[in-house]
Amino acid sequence: MKATELIQNDIPPVRINETIEKALNWMDEFKLNHIPVVNKTEYVGLLSDDMVYDHNQLKDPISNINFLGKQQSILENAHFFQVMSLISSYNLSVVPVCDEQRNYKGSISSKKLINVFSKQSGFNRNGAVITLLVNDIDYQLSQIAQIVESNGAKIISLYSENLESNNQLKLTIKISDGKLGAILQTFSRYDYTVLDVFSDDAINNQSK
Repeated sequence: MKATELIQNDIPPVRINETIEKALNWMDEFKLNHIPVVNKTEYVGLLSDDMVYDHNQLKDPISNINFLGKQQSILENAHFFQVMSLISSYNLSVVPVCDEQRNYKGSISSKKLINVFSKQSGFNRNGAVITLLVNDIDYQLSQIAQIVESNGAKIISLYSENLESNNQLKLTIKISDGKLGAILQTFSRYDYTVLDVFSDDAINNQSK
């Protein structure tokens, strides 16, 4: 999924000649900590509530604020993962989307991304979650899939986290219904360390 497919039209940008007070009011209205600023169709930068409070002159035009280093945005053909990375790196509540000429095309809120990520990642589907620890050099996705599928289940989603301190990977796997006990025993037999296991019942109880 590309950034252009995630654009929301319900978060309008503010114009650079408008007041800082208006920008802050819009942030409050849309429950955001950031709002895009444009000059006609050109993207200027991302105004944050911290920048507003630091300036402390609400009646001033937005043009009085220095946006150097505050121009985070994503190209309209960027992948969904790149949008997630930008939000995470800069702790953004909204990501502006531009074309290659820096024309503003729209924005994507972090709330929208969470909803999309939840649907794409199988979070809403039933299934157990297993967390494994494996040496980086020993990691084989084909072997993990074979262990799961040989016991009557399928991998719904898989995420990895590098543990650089000891050259290991922490793998989080969501699987469909299958022989969970047999899957765990097989992982242990192949020297995978099972850190956590969450069954459907445990997940539902924790959600409640």
